[in-house]
Amino acid sequence: MGWILLTEVAPASPALPLINTNNRVNVVDFGAVGDGVATNTSAIQNAINAAAAGATTNGAAGGTVEFPPGVFLCGPIALKSAVNLQLDAGAYLRMLPFGQYPVTWVTNGGRYYFIANNFISGSSLHDVAITGSGWIQGQGEPWWPWANTNGAVRPIMIRLTGSTRTLIQNVTLSNSPKFHIAVSGSVSTTVQGVTVRANPSSDPVHPGHNTDACDVSGTNILVQNCDISVGDDNYTCGGGTSGIVITNNTYGYGHGVSIGSYTSPSVSNMTVMNCTFTNTDAGLRIKSDRDRGGCVHDIFYGNLTMSNVRNPILIYTEYTNSVSMYRALDNISPAIAASYPGAPVTSTTPHYRNITISNVTASAQANRAAGLIWGLPEASVSNITLINVHLRGSKTFGIYDARNVTIIDSSHVVPAGVSQFSFYNAEVTFSNSTPATGTVTLDGATGNSLANHFTFYNSTMTLKNTNALGLNSSVTLSASTLTISNDFALSPSNALNFVLGTNAAVIAVRGNLALGGTNTIIAGAGFTNGAYTLMTYRGTLSGPLPALGPMPAGYTGALDTNTPGEIKLIVSPPARPGFLPGSRRPEPTFPSR
Repeated sequence: MGWILLTEVAPASPALPLINTNNRVNVVDFGAVGDGVATNTSAIQNAINAAAAGATTNGAAGGTVEFPPGVFLCGPIALKSAVNLQLDAGAYLRMLPFGQYPVTWVTNGGRYYFIANNFISGSSLHDVAITGSGWIQGQGEPWWPWANTNGAVRPIMIRLTGSTRTLIQNVTLSNSPKFHIAVSGSVSTTVQGVTVRANPSSDPVHPGHNTDACDVSGTNILVQNCDISVGDDNYTCGGGTSGIVITNNTYGYGHGVSIGSYTSPSVSNMTVMNCTFTNTDAGLRIKSDRDRGGCVHDIFYGNLTMSNVRNPILIYTEYTNSVSMYRALDNISPAIAASYPGAPVTSTTPHYRNITISNVTASAQANRAAGLIWGLPEASVSNITLINVHLRGSKTFGIYDARNVTIIDSSHVVPAGVSQFSFYNAEVTFSNSTPATGTVTLDGATGNSLANHFTFYNSTMTLKNTNALGLNSSVTLSASTLTISNDFALSPSNALNFVLGTNAAVIAVRGNLALGGTNTIIAGAGFTNGAYTLMTYRGTLSGPLPALGPMPAGYTGALDTNTPGEIKLIVSPPARPGFLPGSRRPEPTFPSR
């Protein structure tokens, strides 16, 4: 069977800000002092206001606010439209430290907590930029322990809402109290050449909780050539987002490139390519749940390398479930997936479809699963394609509540005794361009009348647990062998489909075989009359012969159990046209002259 390699379709580059480059103001001229001691909030805000009021030249308004070398302490400031904050080499824009940063104390039911305004903020702006080779420093370490206590609302370093034409370029951002970049409801956002640093969330002394590097939602988004290592999501976006390109980035610590968890109404048309991940907690992650879902679709991941990543591929819809066995993502088994309760479909049910992962090499951390694809009983994920994906992990790759999952020319290396892939309520195709040289080990379960459906092309497979082929399940084989390591009992609802021809398609049962169900024969290359082995068995044979579906045109067939240990199909061509014995061949007739 031939396959068409799916490729990404990159959206157009975002429009860049249009800002008057002739109007430049220096924060020092407005009284700012870069000694690391003086508080410069008013001076910097006055410089921003002056730049925004600059004259228009050649259709460009506003201006540039320049930070020369020095350390400029500052509290919350409001960015304005048509303004570029330019941090020169050696310039440090530093947030006031915890204890000096202004906060508002509030009370709720007798409990006191504080709210801190975001550091650089703006709403409904257009044509804004933060550029240069300088630094913005958050001094976030004392803030981080408040991440999950006291109800404190910590400041985000850069927070823009409803913006149009935003550029963040070349600066270094470090140790924000909370997120470093948070842009929502945006149109045309570019983040490029940016370095972001914060402690990982696993740091034993100062864990960098909730220090997301780049949270950008909206339309037409480009994140490229960045170097990011933080304590939470390296990139994430929420619902209402489309047209995203993430490329040529280097990711260290963090929770990977994420979608979610709030994905309503949709996230679509996203490309992640040419990136490396080292020591991240996740590589590619799509997360949501029943109370916050939307439609995530048309997502492409390509040309990615991951090393020592906790979980390279996580696509799941159980993000907020509090039951411990459902939260332990490295240990989700077919039985655990089968026990997950169903629910009615609502407006916030998550739906994932049309996701391609291509040309990925990844190794998971010790005792971790390299991959998990897990939908909901009421809303299976669908149309997931892995092409040339090569993984190393310690646990099974689970595929649960999923439809039309296709795995092409891919591999998954696991320790001996661990099944490479496991299934529940899944429809999965394994395909190789050339005959497989290794065996893929499978496990699974069915239940509640939910079935698994497998298709194998040029594959050599071993199934550990025949519970994966319960009622209504089906198997299609083309140039493939499926070995079942124990007994195999077919039910009347089982369908076995064999593509026959030059290459064999066989189910090999190492135990007892109980026949039943339906066998369908499909003509492959080289199909002709003769004997084809469909199944072998080592134990006893019982049960009625399977029903034989329609044969390929021009052929008849019958199942044969006369050879011990084999179920064969005897294919015969139809009898050639002839005449009954004793009949008289009609005389030829000729036209009259």
